[in-house]
Amino acid sequence: MLKKSQIDKIIPILQKEAKRALTMKLRGFPKPYYCSFLLRDTNWFNTWASNGSLYKRKSDKNRNVYCDLRVGSYRYDQVSDGGLLDNDKEEHSYENVSMPIDDKDYEGLQIAIWKLLEEKFKEALSDYNLKEAARVSTIDTTREFNSFSKLPSKTYIKYQKADTVDESYWVNFCKKASKWISTLSGLTSSYVDFDTNQETKVFVSTENRVIVEHYQTYSLMVGLIKLTKEGVQLNQELVINTGSQKELPSFDDFKTQVLKKHSQLMNLSKAKKIHSFSGPVLLSPKASGVLFHEAIGHRLEGSRLLSTGEGQTFKGQIGKKILELPITIHDNPKLKKFNGEFCIGAYDFDDEGTEAKDAMLIENGILKDFLSTRSAFKKKDFVPNGHARNKKFQRPISRMAVTIVESNCGVSFDELKKKLIEEIKKQKKKFGMIVYETSGGETDTSSYDFQAFAGAISYATLVYPNGREEPIRGVDFVGTPLQALSNIIAVGNTLYKDNSYCGAESGYVPITTISPAILLKNLELQTKEEELITQFILKSPVA
Repeated sequence: MLKKSQIDKIIPILQKEAKRALTMKLRGFPKPYYCSFLLRDTNWFNTWASNGSLYKRKSDKNRNVYCDLRVGSYRYDQVSDGGLLDNDKEEHSYENVSMPIDDKDYEGLQIAIWKLLEEKFKEALSDYNLKEAARVSTIDTTREFNSFSKLPSKTYIKYQKADTVDESYWVNFCKKASKWISTLSGLTSSYVDFDTNQETKVFVSTENRVIVEHYQTYSLMVGLIKLTKEGVQLNQELVINTGSQKELPSFDDFKTQVLKKHSQLMNLSKAKKIHSFSGPVLLSPKASGVLFHEAIGHRLEGSRLLSTGEGQTFKGQIGKKILELPITIHDNPKLKKFNGEFCIGAYDFDDEGTEAKDAMLIENGILKDFLSTRSAFKKKDFVPNGHARNKKFQRPISRMAVTIVESNCGVSFDELKKKLIEEIKKQKKKFGMIVYETSGGETDTSSYDFQAFAGAISYATLVYPNGREEPIRGVDFVGTPLQALSNIIAVGNTLYKDNSYCGAESGYVPITTISPAILLKNLELQTKEEELITQFILKSPVA
């Protein structure tokens, strides 16, 4: 993290260069009307070990700047399709995003920013002309919306000392942990990985906005792998993402969590394999969070309403009921903690310098709004709610941050299981399913392809009409958004927080999803992709 003295020197440099950017001109082309810089200074450390031996120990520091240089006017500028396509590594500006980390002499920083500005100006003019040329043969349905929303001046500067990371401790932790894991029965391979990022973000714009914030994330990951006799490689992962070292487990707590994963892995190795399923499914809170994130969250990103290449599932649906149950979904980036634990998706200002707001998306099943950047997606009364985010060089687009799913009709998990059994009997199914754990998900929101989503199941059980549960493997859940959401028939009353990372057009960003369990009267599952691997020819040299 940057020190106060460093921040105080960098801010005037960025302000001066932003003002200079507005003097750029080229005869016959529009002039810049806005310029901002988002400087990220990051210190990171990573180490991982396997079988008691260290494979990697590396720490480094890097600095980069995202430059948003806009030509034309707030009413109409060069950005098209909600900025979804402004992430091409082939652009010349990509080569100029990295900045020097020297804090004794800032001439290098000034020169690097000057070169970045030159490339961004050329690209902005080219994009503006392409946007204008497109109007000759195609109708721009977003022309009636303001390209960018103007914000008043604002100064928000936080100074913060970085936590001390004892690198030797975590090296020894990973070695010790991986050695202990290697003694567990039935494993083909395993690893323990620790990663930390400490970041300072400095935002400066020609609107006289100066924002300085700091972020810390810590990740502890374990992978347990077993190769079955049939050649199927099964795995269980323990992933802990947090914003504080204090929330990382002690070695004893760590062992307890790993033993649970090991037990699940052994159960999977003997589990019944199924190839497909369609019927009642109970999703645990974490699994339901994946469904809400993939099926509805990405479709409520306002940037997608500005792109003709998007499916725009919920366009024109504000004020209409899109969920049968009284479920409320809102996204509040300012929620720093939930039940006393850090939410890694939280922030005070987004990557366009807009103050974060608690965005009410769905209230009691009725669609209320979309996540937004400063690009308007309606004619009147548009106010950005501070959800523009990016990773590095990509244009910020609207993204989820801290998403909360709630309902006033929630019941206990035991009650949900009872309802699941009732639904199994009602549908005269041989069994239903409980998905306890997932390892991620994906979705496609483009109009070109199918409007579908998927969730990777890592641990699930079949549930029979008598209540007996049996572990199964071999399937992931899939569906189409509207069909899946209409099948929710019951909601849990206990919320679970999941810290993770989400990838989209503007890069991987930290997110937090807080959700209850849900029961669906029907959800489809399809065969999980598996590659059969041959057994080892030689036995392990270590007993």
